[in-house]
Amino acid sequence: MENKNYSTKAIVEAALISVIISIIMILTSYLPIVSFIGTLILPIPVAILYIRYNMKVTVTAIFLSIILTSILFNPIRAIYAAIPCIIIGIVLGYCVKKSKGPSITLLFLTIACSISNVLTIAFSLSFIAKINFMDFSSKFIGAIKQAMKISLDGAKNTYMQNGITPNQLEVLNRSYDMINKWDVALFLAIIPAVIFINSLISAYLNYIVSRAILNKLNYKMEPVLPFSKICVSNIVGAVLIGMVCIGIILASKNITGGKYIRSSSQFLVQIIFIVNGLAASTYYLRVKKKLSKPIVILILGLTMISPLSDIYFSIGLMEMAFDFRKLDPYRIRRK
Repeated sequence: MENKNYSTKAIVEAALISVIISIIMILTSYLPIVSFIGTLILPIPVAILYIRYNMKVTVTAIFLSIILTSILFNPIRAIYAAIPCIIIGIVLGYCVKKSKGPSITLLFLTIACSISNVLTIAFSLSFIAKINFMDFSSKFIGAIKQAMKISLDGAKNTYMQNGITPNQLEVLNRSYDMINKWDVALFLAIIPAVIFINSLISAYLNYIVSRAILNKLNYKMEPVLPFSKICVSNIVGAVLIGMVCIGIILASKNITGGKYIRSSSQFLVQIIFIVNGLAASTYYLRVKKKLSKPIVILILGLTMISPLSDIYFSIGLMEMAFDFRKLDPYRIRRK
Protein backbone atom coordinates (compact mmCIF):
# COMPACT_ATOMS: atom_id res chain seq x y z
CA MET A 1 0.00 0.00 0.00
CA GLU A 2 2.86 2.32 0.88
CA ASN A 3 4.56 1.63 -2.47
CA LYS A 4 1.27 2.25 -4.26
CA ASN A 5 0.80 5.63 -2.51
CA TYR A 6 4.37 6.53 -3.31
CA SER A 7 3.89 5.64 -6.97
CA THR A 8 0.63 7.58 -7.20
CA LYS A 9 2.20 10.63 -5.56
CA ALA A 10 5.21 10.42 -7.85
CA ILE A 11 3.01 10.17 -10.95
CA VAL A 12 0.91 13.18 -9.90
CA GLU A 13 3.94 15.34 -9.11
CA ALA A 14 5.72 14.26 -12.28
CA ALA A 15 2.64 15.17 -14.34
CA LEU A 16 2.32 18.58 -12.67
CA ILE A 17 6.00 19.37 -13.14
CA SER A 18 5.79 18.21 -16.76
CA VAL A 19 3.06 20.78 -17.32
CA ILE A 20 5.13 23.48 -15.60
CA ILE A 21 8.17 22.64 -17.73
CA SER A 22 6.04 22.72 -20.90
CA ILE A 23 4.59 26.12 -20.00
CA ILE A 24 8.07 27.56 -19.41
CA MET A 25 9.33 26.04 -22.69
CA ILE A 26 6.46 27.57 -24.66
CA LEU A 27 6.81 30.97 -22.98
CA THR A 28 10.54 31.13 -23.69
CA SER A 29 9.90 30.16 -27.32
CA TYR A 30 7.16 32.75 -27.85
CA LEU A 31 8.99 35.47 -25.91
CA PRO A 32 12.72 35.36 -26.76
CA ILE A 33 13.33 38.24 -24.35
CA VAL A 34 12.70 35.87 -21.42
CA SER A 35 14.54 32.90 -22.91
CA PHE A 36 17.63 33.54 -20.78
CA ILE A 37 15.51 33.57 -17.62
CA GLY A 38 13.89 30.36 -18.81
CA THR A 39 17.26 28.62 -19.08
CA LEU A 40 17.89 29.46 -15.42
CA ILE A 41 14.45 28.33 -14.21
CA LEU A 42 13.86 25.22 -16.34
CA PRO A 43 16.43 22.99 -14.58
CA ILE A 44 14.90 23.65 -11.14
CA PRO A 45 11.69 21.55 -11.55
CA VAL A 46 13.84 18.74 -12.92
CA ALA A 47 16.18 19.01 -9.93
CA ILE A 48 13.23 18.91 -7.52
CA LEU A 49 11.94 15.69 -9.06
CA TYR A 50 15.39 14.12 -8.88
CA ILE A 51 15.79 15.14 -5.24
CA ARG A 52 12.35 13.85 -4.22
CA TYR A 53 12.33 10.66 -6.26
CA ASN A 54 14.86 9.20 -8.68
CA MET A 55 16.22 9.27 -12.21
CA LYS A 56 13.35 7.19 -13.63
CA VAL A 57 10.62 9.58 -12.45
CA THR A 58 12.67 12.59 -13.56
CA VAL A 59 13.32 11.31 -17.08
CA THR A 60 9.65 10.29 -17.43
CA ALA A 61 8.51 13.81 -16.51
CA ILE A 62 10.91 15.39 -19.01
CA PHE A 63 9.77 12.99 -21.73
CA LEU A 64 6.13 13.91 -21.04
CA SER A 65 6.94 17.63 -21.14
CA ILE A 66 8.65 17.19 -24.53
CA ILE A 67 5.58 15.38 -25.90
CA LEU A 68 3.21 18.03 -24.50
CA THR A 69 5.29 20.92 -25.85
CA SER A 70 5.59 19.18 -29.22
CA ILE A 71 1.80 18.85 -29.48
CA LEU A 72 1.06 22.42 -28.37
CA PHE A 73 3.96 24.21 -30.02
CA ASN A 74 6.86 22.65 -31.93
CA PRO A 75 8.79 19.37 -31.49
CA ILE A 76 12.11 20.87 -32.58
CA ARG A 77 11.85 23.72 -30.09
CA ALA A 78 10.73 21.27 -27.41
CA ILE A 79 13.84 19.13 -27.79
CA TYR A 80 16.04 22.22 -28.09
CA ALA A 81 14.74 23.57 -24.77
CA ALA A 82 14.89 20.15 -23.11
CA ILE A 83 18.63 19.61 -23.71
CA PRO A 84 19.92 22.05 -21.04
CA CYS A 85 16.89 21.29 -18.88
CA ILE A 86 17.76 17.58 -18.69
CA ILE A 87 21.53 17.85 -18.24
CA ILE A 88 21.73 20.81 -15.85
CA GLY A 89 18.61 19.81 -13.90
CA ILE A 90 19.76 16.25 -13.21
CA VAL A 91 23.29 17.38 -12.26
CA LEU A 92 21.88 20.06 -9.96
CA GLY A 93 19.46 17.58 -8.37
CA TYR A 94 22.26 15.06 -7.86
CA CYS A 95 24.51 17.63 -6.15
CA VAL A 96 21.74 18.81 -3.81
CA LYS A 97 20.56 15.28 -3.03
CA LYS A 98 24.11 14.12 -2.24
CA SER A 99 24.85 17.32 -0.25
CA LYS A 100 27.83 18.26 -2.40
CA GLY A 101 29.74 21.38 -1.39
CA PRO A 102 29.54 24.62 -3.39
CA SER A 103 32.91 24.08 -5.10
CA ILE A 104 32.02 20.56 -6.31
CA THR A 105 28.51 21.66 -7.29
CA LEU A 106 29.88 24.61 -9.26
CA LEU A 107 32.42 22.34 -10.98
CA PHE A 108 29.74 19.79 -11.93
CA LEU A 109 27.41 22.54 -13.14
CA THR A 110 30.20 24.04 -15.27
CA ILE A 111 30.81 20.64 -16.88
CA ALA A 112 27.06 20.15 -17.36
CA CYS A 113 26.70 23.59 -18.95
CA SER A 114 29.63 22.84 -21.28
CA ILE A 115 28.04 19.58 -22.45
CA SER A 116 24.68 21.33 -22.78
CA ASN A 117 26.20 24.15 -24.85
CA VAL A 118 27.90 21.74 -27.24
CA LEU A 119 24.76 19.63 -27.73
CA THR A 120 22.53 22.70 -28.08
CA ILE A 121 24.79 24.23 -30.74
CA ALA A 122 24.99 20.93 -32.63
CA PHE A 123 21.21 20.45 -32.49
CA SER A 124 20.38 24.02 -33.54
CA LEU A 125 22.77 23.90 -36.50
CA SER A 126 21.49 20.50 -37.64
CA PHE A 127 17.73 20.92 -37.18
CA ILE A 128 16.98 24.65 -36.87
CA ALA A 129 19.54 26.48 -39.03
CA LYS A 130 20.13 23.35 -41.16
CA ILE A 131 23.69 24.28 -41.95
CA ASN A 132 26.95 22.48 -41.30
CA PHE A 133 29.35 23.89 -38.77
CA MET A 134 32.08 24.92 -41.22
CA ASP A 135 29.64 26.89 -43.40
CA PHE A 136 28.21 28.55 -40.29
CA SER A 137 31.71 29.47 -39.10
CA SER A 138 32.62 30.98 -42.47
CA LYS A 139 29.41 33.04 -42.66
CA PHE A 140 29.75 34.15 -39.04
CA ILE A 141 33.34 35.33 -39.54
CA GLY A 142 32.31 37.16 -42.73
CA ALA A 143 29.46 38.93 -40.91
CA ILE A 144 31.74 39.93 -38.03
CA LYS A 145 34.37 41.30 -40.41
CA GLN A 146 31.77 43.29 -42.32
CA ALA A 147 30.24 44.74 -39.16
CA MET A 148 33.64 45.68 -37.72
CA LYS A 149 34.72 47.26 -41.03
CA ILE A 150 31.60 49.43 -41.10
CA SER A 151 32.17 50.47 -37.47
CA LEU A 152 35.84 51.30 -38.01
CA ASP A 153 35.13 53.21 -41.24
CA GLY A 154 32.47 55.23 -39.43
CA ALA A 155 34.83 55.97 -36.55
CA LYS A 156 37.62 57.03 -38.94
CA ASN A 157 35.30 59.39 -40.84
CA THR A 158 34.08 60.93 -37.59
CA TYR A 159 37.61 61.46 -36.28
CA MET A 160 38.82 62.96 -39.58
CA GLN A 161 35.89 65.39 -39.62
CA ASN A 162 37.01 66.52 -36.17
CA GLY A 163 40.53 67.32 -37.35
CA ILE A 164 42.34 64.05 -36.62
CA THR A 165 45.09 63.42 -39.18
CA PRO A 166 45.44 60.08 -41.01
CA ASN A 167 48.70 59.42 -39.16
CA GLN A 168 46.87 59.65 -35.85
CA LEU A 169 44.42 56.99 -37.03
CA GLU A 170 47.13 54.36 -37.23
CA VAL A 171 45.64 52.52 -34.23
CA LEU A 172 42.35 52.03 -36.09
CA ASN A 173 44.22 50.88 -39.19
CA ARG A 174 46.10 48.29 -37.15
CA SER A 175 42.81 47.12 -35.67
CA TYR A 176 41.38 46.73 -39.16
CA ASP A 177 44.44 44.75 -40.29
CA MET A 178 44.07 42.50 -37.25
CA ILE A 179 40.39 41.87 -38.02
CA ASN A 180 41.25 40.95 -41.60
CA LYS A 181 43.47 38.16 -40.27
CA TRP A 182 40.52 36.45 -38.62
CA ASP A 183 39.62 33.18 -40.32
CA VAL A 184 37.70 29.98 -39.67
CA ALA A 185 40.75 28.31 -38.10
CA LEU A 186 41.02 31.08 -35.51
CA PHE A 187 37.27 30.95 -34.86
CA LEU A 188 37.42 27.19 -34.26
CA ALA A 189 40.43 27.59 -31.97
CA ILE A 190 38.71 30.03 -29.62
CA ILE A 191 35.49 28.00 -29.33
CA PRO A 192 36.64 25.87 -26.33
CA ALA A 193 37.66 29.01 -24.42
CA VAL A 194 34.36 30.74 -25.23
CA ILE A 195 32.38 27.67 -24.16
CA PHE A 196 34.34 27.54 -20.88
CA ILE A 197 33.65 31.19 -20.02
CA ASN A 198 29.98 30.86 -20.98
CA SER A 199 29.62 27.65 -18.96
CA LEU A 200 31.30 29.11 -15.87
CA ILE A 201 29.03 32.18 -15.91
CA SER A 202 25.94 30.01 -16.55
CA ALA A 203 26.92 27.67 -13.71
CA TYR A 204 27.28 30.60 -11.31
CA LEU A 205 23.91 32.08 -12.31
CA ASN A 206 22.17 28.69 -12.17
CA TYR A 207 23.58 28.08 -8.70
CA ILE A 208 22.46 31.49 -7.41
CA VAL A 209 18.92 31.25 -8.85
CA SER A 210 18.49 27.60 -7.85
CA ARG A 211 19.65 28.24 -4.30
CA ALA A 212 17.23 31.15 -3.89
CA ILE A 213 14.28 28.97 -4.97
CA LEU A 214 15.27 25.61 -3.46
CA ASN A 215 16.04 27.10 -0.04
CA LYS A 216 12.46 28.40 0.10
CA LEU A 217 11.30 24.84 -0.57
CA ASN A 218 13.45 23.59 2.35
CA TYR A 219 16.14 22.08 0.12
CA LYS A 220 19.29 23.52 1.62
CA MET A 221 22.14 24.70 -0.56
CA GLU A 222 25.26 26.37 0.76
CA PRO A 223 26.09 29.91 -0.43
CA VAL A 224 27.76 30.05 -3.82
CA LEU A 225 31.54 29.85 -3.87
CA PRO A 226 32.92 33.43 -3.84
CA PHE A 227 34.81 34.40 -6.96
CA SER A 228 37.88 35.11 -4.81
CA LYS A 229 38.00 31.41 -3.84
CA ILE A 230 38.04 30.02 -7.37
CA CYS A 231 41.36 28.28 -7.90
CA VAL A 232 43.13 26.11 -10.44
CA SER A 233 44.70 23.15 -8.65
CA ASN A 234 48.16 21.78 -9.42
CA ILE A 235 46.59 18.72 -11.03
CA VAL A 236 44.32 20.75 -13.33
CA GLY A 237 47.20 23.07 -14.17
CA ALA A 238 49.44 20.14 -15.05
CA VAL A 239 46.74 18.67 -17.32
CA LEU A 240 46.24 22.01 -19.08
CA ILE A 241 49.95 22.57 -19.61
CA GLY A 242 50.25 18.97 -20.79
CA MET A 243 47.53 19.60 -23.39
CA VAL A 244 49.48 22.58 -24.75
CA CYS A 245 52.69 20.55 -24.88
CA ILE A 246 50.95 17.71 -26.72
CA GLY A 247 49.52 20.21 -29.20
CA ILE A 248 52.94 21.74 -29.80
CA ILE A 249 54.50 18.31 -30.38
CA LEU A 250 51.73 17.22 -32.75
CA ALA A 251 51.91 20.50 -34.67
CA SER A 252 55.70 20.23 -35.00
CA LYS A 253 55.27 16.74 -36.47
CA ASN A 254 52.65 18.04 -38.94
CA ILE A 255 50.12 15.53 -37.60
CA THR A 256 46.52 16.18 -38.69
CA GLY A 257 44.70 18.21 -36.05
CA GLY A 258 47.91 19.11 -34.25
CA LYS A 259 47.73 22.82 -35.04
CA TYR A 260 44.12 22.98 -33.89
CA ILE A 261 44.91 21.20 -30.61
CA ARG A 262 47.82 23.57 -30.05
CA SER A 263 45.84 26.75 -30.79
CA SER A 264 42.64 25.77 -28.96
CA SER A 265 44.52 24.53 -25.88
CA GLN A 266 46.59 27.73 -25.78
CA PHE A 267 43.46 29.91 -25.86
CA LEU A 268 41.77 27.72 -23.23
CA VAL A 269 44.78 27.74 -20.90
CA GLN A 270 45.15 31.50 -21.29
CA ILE A 271 41.51 32.12 -20.35
CA ILE A 272 41.59 29.71 -17.39
CA PHE A 273 44.76 31.22 -15.92
CA ILE A 274 43.43 34.75 -16.47
CA VAL A 275 40.30 33.80 -14.51
CA ASN A 276 42.51 32.31 -11.80
CA GLY A 277 44.58 35.50 -11.78
CA LEU A 278 41.47 37.67 -11.48
CA ALA A 279 40.23 35.50 -8.60
CA ALA A 280 43.59 35.76 -6.82
CA SER A 281 43.66 39.54 -7.34
CA THR A 282 40.10 39.80 -6.01
CA TYR A 283 41.16 37.84 -2.91
CA TYR A 284 44.13 40.14 -2.32
CA LEU A 285 42.14 43.35 -2.79
CA ARG A 286 39.01 42.24 -0.91
CA VAL A 287 40.45 40.10 1.90
CA LYS A 288 43.93 41.51 2.42
CA LYS A 289 43.38 45.16 1.53
CA LYS A 290 39.71 45.28 2.65
CA LEU A 291 38.62 47.28 -0.40
CA SER A 292 34.93 47.55 -1.22
CA LYS A 293 33.41 45.43 -3.96
CA PRO A 294 32.70 48.39 -6.35
CA ILE A 295 36.32 49.58 -6.03
CA VAL A 296 37.66 46.09 -6.74
CA ILE A 297 35.39 45.71 -9.78
CA LEU A 298 36.53 49.12 -11.05
CA ILE A 299 40.22 48.26 -10.61
CA LEU A 300 39.91 44.87 -12.29
CA GLY A 301 37.72 46.26 -15.08
CA LEU A 302 40.09 49.11 -15.93
CA THR A 303 43.17 46.90 -15.88
CA MET A 304 41.50 44.23 -18.02
CA ILE A 305 40.88 46.71 -20.85
CA SER A 306 44.42 48.09 -20.61
CA PRO A 307 47.81 46.66 -21.63
CA LEU A 308 48.16 45.51 -18.00
CA SER A 309 45.63 42.74 -18.63
CA ASP A 310 48.43 40.30 -19.51
CA ILE A 311 49.60 40.40 -15.91
CA TYR A 312 46.58 38.37 -14.78
CA PHE A 313 47.81 35.36 -16.76
CA SER A 314 51.12 35.51 -14.87
CA ILE A 315 49.33 35.93 -11.54
CA GLY A 316 47.09 32.97 -12.31
CA LEU A 317 50.05 30.80 -13.31
CA MET A 318 52.01 31.71 -10.16
CA GLU A 319 48.94 31.18 -7.97
CA MET A 320 48.47 27.71 -9.47
CA ALA A 321 52.12 26.82 -8.84
CA PHE A 322 52.54 28.25 -5.33
CA ASP A 323 48.94 28.40 -3.99
CA PHE A 324 49.34 31.65 -2.06
CA ARG A 325 45.68 31.52 -0.98
CA LYS A 326 46.06 27.97 0.42
CA LEU A 327 42.94 26.78 -1.41
CA ASP A 328 44.38 23.87 -3.40
CA PRO A 329 43.92 20.54 -1.56
CA TYR A 330 46.65 19.06 -3.79
CA ARG A 331 49.19 21.83 -3.28
CA ILE A 332 52.84 20.85 -3.18
CA ARG A 333 53.79 23.11 -0.27
CA ARG A 334 51.61 22.48 2.80
CA LYS A 335 53.43 24.57 5.39
